[in-house]
Amino acid sequence: MRRGAPARRPLASAPSSSATGNTPEQVAVRVWVRLLAVHKRGLAAIRDDLEKQMTLPRFDLLANLVRADGQTLASLSRSMLVTAGNLTGLVDRAARDGLVERRSDPNDRRAWRVHMTPKGVRAFSDAERRHAQKVAKLFSGLSAAELETIILLLDKVKATLREAEPEPKLFRGMSGRKNQTRAPRPTRRAAAPPPGLPDKKKRPS
Repeated sequence: MRRGAPARRPLASAPSSSATGNTPEQVAVRVWVRLLAVHKRGLAAIRDDLEKQMTLPRFDLLANLVRADGQTLASLSRSMLVTAGNLTGLVDRAARDGLVERRSDPNDRRAWRVHMTPKGVRAFSDAERRHAQKVAKLFSGLSAAELETIILLLDKVKATLREAEPEPKLFRGMSGRKNQTRAPRPTRRAAAPPPGLPDKKKRPS
């Protein structure tokens, strides 16, 4: 080692929650806040770079069509987590620019399916390459091993979220009401006849 050079200290591991005096809930909240901050800044950086070519909603639309072309509006709405109204406007603008087109469903004439055009395929290919380059730059400070560790940790969180998903709703009948077990109605007793009138149930002797 060169004379006068400071000795390198080993990297210290992150202190545990018991050492810092924080509860597990407080540590979890800190991690959540970090994730939100990284997502917000990273998304802003990608948007500033990508929207010179196309908006992020349009990029998301084309990405979903690349995975499965010819989807219905209902399917796209579920996969993109957007309302039907917002999706209709997004598809209209993309169709106006020649990136997608609507075609009638051969199995259901009342339904329409959204397909990518050759122009849309080329536009998405260019945007996807630019998107990948920007994302790689955002994570350039991490090694390949560190990135793999982040993927494993996030997969564990994803699995926990899947386990916590609510159970499917109860089946709804034709009336629209949920099929639930109802308590039996109390049997009604016949009212006693007024005084002076014979009881119909009693037969005359």
